[in-house]
This record gives sequence, C-alpha cells and structure tokens, in this order.
Amino acid sequence: MFTLLKQETMKAWKQNRVYIWAIIIFVLPIIILPFVLSASTQAAGFAEFGGSSIVLSIFITVIAALTFSQEFTFGTIRPLLSRQYSRLQVFISKLLIILIQAVLMTLIAFVGSFIGRQIFIWMHGKTGTSIDFGQFFYAQGISFLVTLFFIAIVLLIANVAKSAAAAISLGIVMSMVTSIISTISIYLVQFWSGLKWNPFTILEAVRSYDGTFLSKLQYQAYFGTDPWVIFTVYGVYLVLIYGLAYWIFNRRSV
Repeated sequence: MFTLLKQETMKAWKQNRVYIWAIIIFVLPIIILPFVLSASTQAAGFAEFGGSSIVLSIFITVIAALTFSQEFTFGTIRPLLSRQYSRLQVFISKLLIILIQAVLMTLIAFVGSFIGRQIFIWMHGKTGTSIDFGQFFYAQGISFLVTLFFIAIVLLIANVAKSAAAAISLGIVMSMVTSIISTISIYLVQFWSGLKWNPFTILEAVRSYDGTFLSKLQYQAYFGTDPWVIFTVYGVYLVLIYGLAYWIFNRRSV
C-alpha cells in the first residue's frame, strides 16, 4: 500500500503540475493582504487566505477529477490493476492522495497568508487587524468537512461521466449552486418537513455551524435535535456517496 501511495504521489506531482498550484496559492495572499486590503478587511481577507481559498477550491476539484479520470484516459489503470493491488486499494490510495494534497495546499495557503499579514503589520502596524485564531481554525475544520462533500461529488461524477472535463465543470458548478439548492430546499420544507434531512440542507447546516450556544439553539429549533445528530447524518451521507463512487469505479471496464 505504501508503494501504491508513493506512485500516486509522483503521478500527482508530475502529471497534474501540483507545484504550479502551490506557487499560486502561496504567492497570492502575500500580494493581496499587504498591498490590496485595508486594515479593516485584514481579518476577513486572512480567513479567505488572501483570495487563495477560491484557487484552493478549484485545485481540489480539478485534482479529484484528474486523479481518477486520467487513469482511464491514458490507459494506466490496466497495468495498475494487473499487479497485486485490488480496486479498493487503488480507490483508497487515490482518495488519500487527494485529501493529503488538500491539507498540504491549505497549509501552504495559511503560511502565505501569515507572511502577507506580517508584511502588512510591518508596513502599517497591527491596529485594527486582530484575528481570533481559535475561531479561524474552527472555521477551517468546518471548511474541511464541507470539502469532503465536494470531493465525494466530484469522484462520483468523474466515475459516472468518465470525463475529467465533465467532472471538473460540474464540480465547480456544484460548489457555486449548493447554497441556492439549500435555500430552495429550506423553502420546500414548509410543504414536507422531511426535506430538511436532504443532503444539501444538512451540508448548509454543517457549513453554517459556528459552535456557539445560539447556533445550537437554532439547530434544535429547526431540526428538533442536537448538532451531533446533524453531523452524524452528514457523516452517513459522506459514506454513502463515497461508497457509491467506489461501486461505480469497481464496475468500470478497463
């Protein structure tokens, strides 16, 4: 399994030009935070990694789609499966590489943002630029949970459509329209309360949860249960979507 992970890492580095994405994600906040944003917007800008959060989202979508679709496009899946590796091992190794890359790119964005913030403080002082790092890291944790959902959707699309372009396009569109879908779902709940448990409403609930007492009360008022139940349901949806993506991957002909 370690050899398989090593091979997948080399593929990602060489085929998908990961280092180019890393440079963009690192450099962007170093430019945006000290030279574009004012003191009053430093906290908000830092939370978005100086604009790198958008690039990061696109990167994760692209890399998740290419990691699977390229194997079939280039025909490299055949020699891979001819070895001692099962399809489940291949699927898990690719998923782990995607998640590792997502975490590493987030860390790179954070380092770039930290440097950009220090440059701003050196140039203008730190008045009005305070950041609640506890809340920041909590928000990043929630963001990672949300990212798991979009990766699952992209993997599902990539294996159904058998096209990287389709998976990338639909993945980006999904990341943009989920809030709209969630809003529509919330409106439709008045006609049938069971709709509040659909995956998009649950996704929006997870994304908006900030851990405060008020947030817990809002959860209880809307869902009639505690937040841990919502997160458990969210976990079940993730398992189902990833399971479906693997089932389709396992049945694809080579």
